Amino acid sequence: MDTKTLRVLFVVDAIKGRNGVGAYFQDLVSHLESQVERVELVQPCLQDPHPCQGASMPIPGDPTQRLFFPKVRELSALVWEMKPHVIVIPGPGIFSMIGYWIARKWGIPVCVTFQTDYNRLVELYWGRRLAKWAGGFLNWVNRTLFQGSETAATICESMIAQARAAGARNPQLVGTPLAREFVQTPVAPLAENVSRVCYVGRLAAEKNIESFLELAATRPDLQFEIAGDGPLRGKVEEACKRHGNLTLLGWCSRQQVVELIDRSEVLVLPSAVEAFGTVALEAMARQRLVITTPACGINEWPGLARGLWVMEQGESLAATLDRLIALAAPQRFAKAVDAREAALTMNSDAIGHWGAVLAHCAAMKPMGANLPSPTLALLRRLSSHHV
Repeated sequence: MDTKTLRVLFVVDAIKGRNGVGAYFQDLVSHLESQVERVELVQPCLQDPHPCQGASMPIPGDPTQRLFFPKVRELSALVWEMKPHVIVIPGPGIFSMIGYWIARKWGIPVCVTFQTDYNRLVELYWGRRLAKWAGGFLNWVNRTLFQGSETAATICESMIAQARAAGARNPQLVGTPLAREFVQTPVAPLAENVSRVCYVGRLAAEKNIESFLELAATRPDLQFEIAGDGPLRGKVEEACKRHGNLTLLGWCSRQQVVELIDRSEVLVLPSAVEAFGTVALEAMARQRLVITTPACGINEWPGLARGLWVMEQGESLAATLDRLIALAAPQRFAKAVDAREAALTMNSDAIGHWGAVLAHCAAMKPMGANLPSPTLALLRRLSSHHV
């Protein structure tokens, strides 16, 4: 199917601009607007609520996040009016499940994205005993979505095997797009010496933010800035009181993130669980030095790996930073230039990747209108309470 004639609907649970998944689809849709006939994004937003966005409740253990319920009638009306060729949903979630239900009911091909290692996350938050139950439930939901969808899109090679093992048909590797602010804003020159280091992301267990705080404590000669919010904010605020070289900025807009990265020489992504790591790509696009852990999926892209500085197994973050600082200034500059070139290539290729996947998905025959009965029963209960 010709990409230019496509009508695509994205139904996303993640709050717009509040985490990597939410930002990913926000950016992707902005690029697809000029590539397809029509694209719509149904996604909760705190500042400008979507018409399909209903009531919400706080997520236990994280007051910075909320769980939103969709308005099923409004979402159904949008699908009826738009008549999309493909509905894209990112993994288990209430918005996603309702979008999946509507698609199956009306015979619309579905593309499921696989961007999160749920088993690792529930281990971090729930402990081993509860994680076994929670992980089993999430895996069941994932299998239901994968087996009833025409294709699955993943953002790193290692997740393709996981998706296929969970029953995904035709799993495809797709790139990661960038917001225009990171691409089009003129690049500030990289300083010859490393004096400022930053972290951008959620203040949460999977991000291993404690290691960044420890790094700031061991290097009083450097300035450290943190942009983000999350359940570990209190711990970060306490560290800022103890260390005069550490500053918490809180949640920042896209433009503020660009300014933060531009005044830094190094961005650190110390995650223990990270399917990709979009903020690392954003810093690369700003021609900055980026430190990642072996857990970050962005390392699996050979074209991007040449612009990254990856921690070695068993190495401390302080030792990794020391290795980077030990390079001669021209070597660091060359690394940063490589990083920007690789990020811009990924950005342009990602739109082509997605266009091909969506066109292929639209051309596939839907698997049928009937959902597995447990899922259908769950969705009907949700629909009756949140219309």
